[in-house]
Amino acid sequence: MKARSGRLGIAAAICIPAIVLAGYSSVSASATTTSRSTLTIANFDPFSGPNAGEGFSAEAGCVPAVKVVNEAGGVLGHELTCKVVDNRGDPADAVPAAQQMLATTSNLVGIVDEDSGLLSTTVPLFNQAHIPDMSLGGDVSFDHSTYKYFWRNMPGDDVAGDVLAAYAKFETPYRRVDAVFVNDVSAQGNVPGLENGAKNLGLKLVHNYVLALDQTSYETEIARIKADHPDALIMETDPQTGAVLLSQMKQAGFLPPIICTGVCVSPDWVKSATAALGSAQLQKEVVSIQQWAPSSGAAYMQYKKAILASASQIRNVNSYVNDIYPEDNYDQVIMMALAMTAAHSTDPTKWNADLGRLTTGSTVVHTYSQGKAALARGKSIDYVGVEGQIHFDKYHNAAGIWAGFNPVSFKTVKVMPAIDVTKAVGHA
Repeated sequence: MKARSGRLGIAAAICIPAIVLAGYSSVSASATTTSRSTLTIANFDPFSGPNAGEGFSAEAGCVPAVKVVNEAGGVLGHELTCKVVDNRGDPADAVPAAQQMLATTSNLVGIVDEDSGLLSTTVPLFNQAHIPDMSLGGDVSFDHSTYKYFWRNMPGDDVAGDVLAAYAKFETPYRRVDAVFVNDVSAQGNVPGLENGAKNLGLKLVHNYVLALDQTSYETEIARIKADHPDALIMETDPQTGAVLLSQMKQAGFLPPIICTGVCVSPDWVKSATAALGSAQLQKEVVSIQQWAPSSGAAYMQYKKAILASASQIRNVNSYVNDIYPEDNYDQVIMMALAMTAAHSTDPTKWNADLGRLTTGSTVVHTYSQGKAALARGKSIDYVGVEGQIHFDKYHNAAGIWAGFNPVSFKTVKVMPAIDVTKAVGHA
């Protein structure tokens, strides 16, 4: 199994004049294919600059997916190919890169990206061109996206807070909780989602405590928390604050169960918390919540086989065998291929809507060949891929699958169904 924490985006925005958007439409060459032509999936990502790793990660998902699809006979007689488009991870570079890609790429049928921080500059272009974009970008502004051709099969960066509420509600007996977060930007970013999730799920959030960083004593805060009589704490601290807080709570004889963010599996936090509580008590009282995907099953095994067989095309291929990011990009390409197959068309204006139906059908499939065969028999399909069950909400966002992890052993405690997170977010 794998866990991951969200990628932080680049805070940036740029104005796109209407005249720029007007140059693209669904009748362009990118949306029209000829007999047995090769269909292009663009990896629109940074392949240079400080975020270049995101591009190579996305490519590591696209290449094996294309291999699998082509080995299964392609899509309606067409083979697929992946095209690298370097946007440098910068809005100023991304816009002209998108414009050139849309204007010059024949048979462009889809885009996959990991473009946190760039979506507001590029998605309007892709949407106007009627090219589906399946993204891993975490931009919070797209939590309520109205772009028809934008899809995101992992949640925005703010959903982690909703997940904390969902875990308490559905995976524990706790019904009264206190929030305890330090006053830095990262930790406080979880609070709005936690409050939203608690409200949607009927979880009693008794009090929200904001701790000053790295103080020598938190005895006043501990006394107030103790007076609340919470069933559990939902928290995030830095290692130093956590060590002092946990040590003083233990001395006060008051240590309720703790539901913590992904920070609580970081080596520095675990080391400090172990010093404060001891390994046995840390394992007993603390669970860390992160995104999760299985390392087993038909979809994963096919992904693993295909990516290892693509070693000549993927740098550092072994580093991606158990990496949720390329796994998600792999699923995106498989879903695009299945959507085209379901719609009996390679025209994105005709198959885009099928992306939302691929995970709600009656016949569960785990691979492209299984899905292709089921569709040929007239079945509706539910694609459960490498990342597990996907559920898109009305904004074309998926909540992802999350799990609780033991911070010491890093073993999975409980896995949460994606639908529970969707209920917390309130976008079902």
